[in-house]
Amino acid sequence: MTDTNSLLREIPQIEKLLNEDYIAPYLSIIGKSACTECIRTSVAKYREHLKKTGKGEINLLHNIIKQQLSIKSATRLQRVINGTGVIIHTNLGRAPLGEKIFESLKENLSGYCNLEFYIPEKKRGKRGGFAEELISSMTGAEDALIVNNNAASVFLILNEFAKGGETIVSRGELIQIGGGFRIPDIMAQSGTTLVEVGTTNITTVDDYKKGITDKTKMIFSAHRSNFKLEGFTENPSLVELSGLKNENIIFVRDMGSGNLVYDWMQGSFEQTVFNEISQGVDIICFSGDKLLGSCQAGIITGKKNLISRLRKNPLMRMLRVDKITYYILQQTLIHYVNSQYKNTRLWDVITQSKEAVSKKASRIIKLCGKESAKFIKKIPTQATYGGGSMPGTSIESIGIKINIPGYNPEELYNYFISCTPPIIGTVREDSYILDLFAIFDKDIKDIANSISNLLNNQNTTEN
Repeated sequence: MTDTNSLLREIPQIEKLLNEDYIAPYLSIIGKSACTECIRTSVAKYREHLKKTGKGEINLLHNIIKQQLSIKSATRLQRVINGTGVIIHTNLGRAPLGEKIFESLKENLSGYCNLEFYIPEKKRGKRGGFAEELISSMTGAEDALIVNNNAASVFLILNEFAKGGETIVSRGELIQIGGGFRIPDIMAQSGTTLVEVGTTNITTVDDYKKGITDKTKMIFSAHRSNFKLEGFTENPSLVELSGLKNENIIFVRDMGSGNLVYDWMQGSFEQTVFNEISQGVDIICFSGDKLLGSCQAGIITGKKNLISRLRKNPLMRMLRVDKITYYILQQTLIHYVNSQYKNTRLWDVITQSKEAVSKKASRIIKLCGKESAKFIKKIPTQATYGGGSMPGTSIESIGIKINIPGYNPEELYNYFISCTPPIIGTVREDSYILDLFAIFDKDIKDIANSISNLLNNQNTTEN
C-alpha cells in the first residue's frame, strides 16, 4: 500500500500535464477544455490501474492521455476519404461540394454581404430572393422557399395547410427517413391527423377517394427514398392524385432527392422536379444535399399563393437558413440554369467513366511500389447513389482489395479509419475493400501513403 500511495503522489498535476509537448498540437485542434477533460479522464484511469495492480509508471499515464486525445480528436468535424462506393453518403456529409465553391464563398462572404438588403431599391429585402428565383426557373414553379432541411419542409407544409385537419397518405409511403424520423411522427407533431389508405404494395386512386372527408385538408405523396417496391404493386399517377384537389384540399409531394437533371440516363433515372410540378402538384419539397449536389437545405416549390403563406408562417423564423447556405445553393443552381450541372462536384463524380475510376486504382498501386502488388488487387465493384436517391440502382466501379498477412479485414478497417485523414472502406466477403468511385484525386496520395506505412510496419515487424 505504501508503494501504491507513493505512485499516486507522483502523478503530476493537471496543469503540468497540459504543458507537455505532445499536448500542444491538440490545443489548436480540440481546444484547452477538451484537452483538460481528456487528461482528467486519463489520470482517473491511471489511478484505478495503480490501486488494482500496485504497479505503474509515468509513461503509461502519458500513453493513456495520448489515446484519449486521439479519440477526442477523431470526433471533430474533419475531412474523410470515402472509399465506401456510396456517392451521397449520409454519414459522410452527403453530396460533396468541391473546392471551387469555397473559394468563391471566401471571396464573397468573408466580410459583409447583402443578405437582407435589396441593393436595386436601397432598402431592406427578403433573404434568399435570388436563390429562390433560380429554383423557380429550374423547376417551372411559380415560387420557391428555402428552409434548413427537408424534414423541416414537410413539417412546415403540414403545419400551415393541414393543422387541425386530416392528411391522406398511402400506406406504401409511410417511410422512415434518416435518424429514425418517421412520416407519421412528423405529421403528429405538425398538428394534422394521418389517414392511411391502401396497402403496402397496392394503393389505387379509389382508395384515396374513399379516404376523403369534410376534414381532409391535404393529399400527401412521399418518394420512396430508401427502398424499392417490386412485383405486384400499383400506385396512382400524380395526374390522377392532382384530380382529387379542390378548394379545400391541396396536393403535396415530398420528392426526397429532388432531381433537376433531365438528360442523364433517360428513362431509368429519377423524374425531375419540373416534370412532377407539371403534373398538377401544388407543392413539392426536396433536399438540397442529395441529387442537387449542394448543401443541407429543404427546398419548397409550388404555387405562389401557397409559398407566400409558408413564408409568413411564424415557424419560418426557426427554420430559415443562413447566408452561407443561401450562397452555396445560389452558386450550385447557377450551374444548372447554365446547363453545366456536370461542373458541380457531385455530378462530376456521378458521370465519370469506369475507366477513369480504374486509373485511380492504378495510380494508388503504382505509388505504393512494386512490392505492394502482392497485397493490393484491383477488382470490379458496384457503387451506389445513396442518400435516399435511386434505391436499388448501382453503378459499375473499380476498387482495390487489400490483404496483408497478419491483419484480418476488421483490423485493416480499424487501421485505415485511424489514419490522417481517416479512410473509410468496407469489409466484404472477408476482405477489406476500398471502392474508388467517390475517391478524389487529392485522396490518392493519402491512400497510397497509408498503405505504404502499413506495409513498412509489417516489414519492420517481420525483420
